This record gives sequence, C-alpha cells and structure tokens, in this order.
Amino acid sequence: MLWRFRREVIFIVEIFLSVMIVRYHSVKIIGVENSPKEETRIINYKELIAENIRLKEILDIRKDNPFLKKTIIGQVVSIKPMVFPAEIVVNKGIDNGVKENMAVLSKDMFLIGRITKVDKDSASVMTVFNTKSKISVIIDSTREIGVLEGGSIPLLTLRYIPSSSYVKKGDRVLTSGYSDFYPKGIEVGEITKIEKSPDTLFLKIYVKPFSCTSGLEEVLIGE
Repeated sequence: MLWRFRREVIFIVEIFLSVMIVRYHSVKIIGVENSPKEETRIINYKELIAENIRLKEILDIRKDNPFLKKTIIGQVVSIKPMVFPAEIVVNKGIDNGVKENMAVLSKDMFLIGRITKVDKDSASVMTVFNTKSKISVIIDSTREIGVLEGGSIPLLTLRYIPSSSYVKKGDRVLTSGYSDFYPKGIEVGEITKIEKSPDTLFLKIYVKPFSCTSGLEEVLIGE
C-alpha cells in the first residue's frame, strides 16, 4: 500500500514539474522566432505531460479494478497490422512478472486480448481481432452463453446463440468467466447486427469491440 501511494505521488510530482518546464520554455521564447530544436523540445514536454496524465488515470482505474487480482501497466511498442491489429507487442515481459495467457485490457477496462508469448522484457498479445481468438462470453441482457470469434474484421462473430433468443442490437457482450484466460464480467463489445436463417438452429451475430486500437498506447496486463 505504501509503495503504491509513493508511486502515485511520484506521478503527480512529475506532471507538476512537466507543466512548469513547458511554461518556462514558452515564456522564454515569446517574441522570438522558434527554432526547430526549440519547437521539438516543447512538443516532447507536452507528450511527457500527456503520458503522465494517462498513467495517472490507469493507476486510478487499477485501484478500483474489479477483475484482475494482479495488474501490470505496459506500453504498446508494435501493432500488426496497423488497422484492426491481430497482434500487439508490449514492453513488459518475464522480468516484470508477465506470463502466458494473462488478460490484456485497455485503460477503460475493455478486453483487448491475452498474452500468447513472453520474452525477457516484452510480450506478444493476441487481440480479439485475431482469427485464432475464441472467447467464452455472455450476453448481458439475456444471460446466454456463446463463443466470440475474431476474423470478421472490423467486427467479431458471436456463435451458438439459439434462434429463439431475444437478443437485440445494442446488447453488451461480456466475458463469461468459463474460460481459463479471462475473468468474468469484462466488457468486450456491443451487438451491431443479427442474422437469422430458417436453415440453422443458431443466430449469426456481429459484435463491435469496445477496445479502441487506434491510438492505443498503454494497457493493463493481469490475471
């Protein structure tokens, strides 16, 4: 508890110092034509402030996190492909306590995927968009269990929901807790399309993931 308090204090101090530095340099160059080096320096300071604010937000979320007993904050260093990525790489690995099959969440506590490979100081994440991704989920409104699969970019496919279901567009889909990888209750996405065929016993349902991979920078890794 004391360590966590000290870490939060450090982040707050860093944010304050970063703001003061930016103000100092902004005043220093008033009335003077900005050199490329000076402009780059100011941009870097602003990025530092933004990063510290994001990390502080993640720390606040992590304190009240109802899903993961243990959490590690990681930064995304690689995305493949750049749009609707099937895999991302984070800068945390074995040395940081990361293990295979740990769940990976966005800072808003939406499911991104799970760890599939761990190195000394990095780890690979299979996202929900991956064709190999299969997640046991529950529909929040009807409490029906199904399997959410990747591969139908930009949406996910929810299978094994019976044709008699009262599921509707806009219903939320959560992890069911019946998987070895994901705790129960993590929000995954929202149902956007439902197809019904007289030839099949099940509906074909499409789900839009909540996790926004564009601009994804920090993630929560845990179990």
